[in-house]
Amino acid sequence: MIYIVFLMIFVGVTAALYQVYEIHYNINVGNDKKLSKADKSHLQALSDQAKTATQTHARSDFDQAAANTLSPNLDRDIALKAFAEEEKGVYAIPLLRRKARLRFNGDSFVSKNRANINSVTVRHLPFWETTLPRTNIRTALIILVIVNCFLVQLLAAMTVYTISYPISTPLLAWLNEPLIVMLVIYAFIFTTFLISRLDRYMHDLYQLGKLFKPKAV
Repeated sequence: MIYIVFLMIFVGVTAALYQVYEIHYNINVGNDKKLSKADKSHLQALSDQAKTATQTHARSDFDQAAANTLSPNLDRDIALKAFAEEEKGVYAIPLLRRKARLRFNGDSFVSKNRANINSVTVRHLPFWETTLPRTNIRTALIILVIVNCFLVQLLAAMTVYTISYPISTPLLAWLNEPLIVMLVIYAFIFTTFLISRLDRYMHDLYQLGKLFKPKAV
């Protein structure tokens, strides 16, 4: 049993290191792997139509596709800005990925005023709706992921250390039990998993906040 526990601890350390790599990958690669097949198709089609619209100033096809794919209440200029970007991970992918959670004001408002960060809300849960965030919390979340990875490695090292040098301090006596340490390690791994998902979600919303932010006059 003890050998299985130590094997699981080793697997946990490997998983924690992979989580750091994964969040680094998500930050540095504006990928579309988290999109559904349908949204990947929409991304390609809207990007092509946005390119054509900016080159020929013929926007009817793009405007209609954007309305059908995203929302008839979405400002078409903002949609064009999102999909005309060369780096699709900046605005286009977050917009497609979170479109189901976005709520826009009615057509009468959009037609008379440029959409802005205050006219768009996010429905996080059926009973919880907020405006788009103005603060990027990615740095704080990344620090938490790195700290969690460090703690996992420290706990794994302690299981080896306590074999020869058991800890007598009552508050830390649980470190002498590899099974308990293993459970704590996997609790950290699960916490990091949740943090990484929160990071992607909040960063998408932050990018959309930048997209809808009105330009200073």
